[in-house]
Amino acid sequence: MPQIQDDHIFAGRNMREVQAKWDRLSMSDLAQIKTKADLIARVQEQYGLDREVAAQDVEIWNSDRHF
Repeated sequence: MPQIQDDHIFAGRNMREVQAKWDRLSMSDLAQIKTKADLIARVQEQYGLDREVAAQDVEIWNSDRHF
């Protein structure tokens, strides 16, 4: 599993992109996401995925983004 890095990349402007990718995340979920680890945990919970699968999904999504 890839190393989780760049934990502070989730600013408010990115929440639209997060919700576009994972539409099951509520506004309450989004408000609580501050780090990549938070996002992985929410994706895992809302989509019923294993942690490894959720982490890989987040890593792939994050690698496609340009900062």
